[in-house]
Amino acid sequence: MTIIDTPKTHKRWVHFSFATALFVLLLAGAFSTSRAQSVAGRIAFGFDGGGNKYYGNFSDNQFGFSGDAFIRWNILDWLSLHAAYNGGVLHYSVTDVNKNANPGYFGSPGQAHYDAGLYPDGITKLDDQSNIRVGGWELMLSANVFPSQSFVPYFIAGIEALNFEPKTAHSAQPLPNNAAGIYSKNVLGGEVGVGYELYISDKVTFNGKVLLHLTGTDWLDDYSDPNNFRQDAFMTFGMGFAYYIFAPDLDKTPNAAAAVAVTTQVDQTNYVHQTTIIKSDTIYIREAADTVYMMNPKVNTVYNFPGTLFIVNTDQFNTAVPGNQANLYKIRDLVNQCPALKVEIQGFASEEGTPQRNQELSELRAAKIKSWLIGQGISPDKVPSTVGYGTSRPAVIEPTNGSPERLEAARVQNRRIAVRVLHSCTN
Repeated sequence: MTIIDTPKTHKRWVHFSFATALFVLLLAGAFSTSRAQSVAGRIAFGFDGGGNKYYGNFSDNQFGFSGDAFIRWNILDWLSLHAAYNGGVLHYSVTDVNKNANPGYFGSPGQAHYDAGLYPDGITKLDDQSNIRVGGWELMLSANVFPSQSFVPYFIAGIEALNFEPKTAHSAQPLPNNAAGIYSKNVLGGEVGVGYELYISDKVTFNGKVLLHLTGTDWLDDYSDPNNFRQDAFMTFGMGFAYYIFAPDLDKTPNAAAAVAVTTQVDQTNYVHQTTIIKSDTIYIREAADTVYMMNPKVNTVYNFPGTLFIVNTDQFNTAVPGNQANLYKIRDLVNQCPALKVEIQGFASEEGTPQRNQELSELRAAKIKSWLIGQGISPDKVPSTVGYGTSRPAVIEPTNGSPERLEAARVQNRRIAVRVLHSCTN
């Protein structure tokens, strides 16, 4: 079926294209189940495949194919750098409407070249369609929305070094102004758009994006109307996959068999009380007034220090929160109460974020505490080991609904450090 492309129809195609892309974004979000997130420092490579649409001097009713390969670097959780190469072919029809509206380019009926099916140069064949091969190197920044979720929409903008080649569709001849070398086919333009990442697993994502390419030239289609200069543009849209090549592996999780076995029960306050297999209690330090000094603590006793010791998603101390510095000194005093005492520093994380990132954070935080203790004059021999447990041993059951304040209050308790006694003061 032939579609006559009037300006009204042209606008409908634009609206339809963006509406379809938006629908895909919403549908992908609705079926998202992964708990992964956009995390700073991760690097992925991937590809997208889809279509494109030309917007220029000539009306058109066709879509072409396009695709890109890209590398994505999450500079921050909410900010990513994208480097990509996009390539494809744009199409526009050489209809009577186009020829009649642009006699300066096509000529007019009655002219010898026109009647012979040629452009005004008398050489290039006047096919019923023209193709524009496009290829561009792109450098873009995206602002990631909801980076802690498994469905991460983003807004994206950047620059593009574009090369294009307008030719006839069937005879593959350069179009007349292209053949005459009237303009440069290498231009610098910009692009804006929207996209998303949908985490299928912790390293694999399903992607989609829509970009409007502002080419910076009016010669993309081989013609610049001297009476109505306007920048040519084209839209690309597609979906694909990416793989995060720089992300911690799950197999780095400490061996569960090497950990001290625990039994757990939950009381009415939602706090988990843990007891080791040798019946040494786990102790939670919740208030600044709580004491941690315990002469000759039993081996395998675990002292927990819940609270916002660390800034979210980092291993940096959160000194802005009252009581954090006091908790650090409590850890120091516990470890330093007798020469023979040796401990293991354990790190934990709350449930937001990917399992890999939570595991990594818990390990970094445990190492940070050991480093701080050594800086406070504690002998490294007193802290022979550190370990991270990620989210595997929660102190508090995090609610699945409720207010953000209630959720954060639970997460604060899980975002903690624990000290396990390896060697007591006397044995």
